[in-house]
Amino acid sequence: MPMRVNGSSDSDLLHTLRDEADYEAKQAAEEGEPEFIQAFMNKTGFKIKTKTGEQKVTMTKQFGSETITISFDVGEILNAENPIADFETYRENDSGDVQKEAEINADDTPEDFAIGFTATISKNSTDMLFLELESNEGEVGVNHMRFLSNKDVSDISGMNLEWVRQKAYCGPLFGQLSDDLKENIDAFLAERNIDTGLTLFMQDYIEHKEQSEYLNWLRKFKSFVEA
Repeated sequence: MPMRVNGSSDSDLLHTLRDEADYEAKQAAEEGEPEFIQAFMNKTGFKIKTKTGEQKVTMTKQFGSETITISFDVGEILNAENPIADFETYRENDSGDVQKEAEINADDTPEDFAIGFTATISKNSTDMLFLELESNEGEVGVNHMRFLSNKDVSDISGMNLEWVRQKAYCGPLFGQLSDDLKENIDAFLAERNIDTGLTLFMQDYIEHKEQSEYLNWLRKFKSFVEA
């Protein structure tokens, strides 16, 4: 049996990981499940689906004969100006002494950050409406509106769906549509809760899930070093 060899820094790393994981777990237990999640679901009818260890989040609801699905990614938090919580930077001066150069606190991070997300609206009897959207400062911007054939999108997912999406006509430039048409499309989306309330919820949910994923990452890292 080959001899198990550990690096000289493993014990220090393991100690730090345990401390970090214990701290994050304590914080999560004290805060509990945030009320805003259930409040949003009760208000809009969306049901949230996500898995621990994965960045993708989907939300689905019924609106009359329509099935509406919103998809976004926790990685969108990187669009924040300062996505890292608290950190300090140090620089060695000419005398060889280390001095603090800058400090950034979590409170300095702006609450609003851009989020790219998609929405699909499907009916049994017609093609699916596939929207590529972006939230910015609480507003929903439309990048592309495509129609995907029900025949093409049935029983496919992942890269195959991406291929179907790419080959479909991307739709006209939203900014070049008439004002009346743009206003009516905005109202169409807002009636389905694709609005400012959704963008604010996504920001809060991304921050919440990122924290829980960080704790999960710490625990996995600790288990990896211990193995």
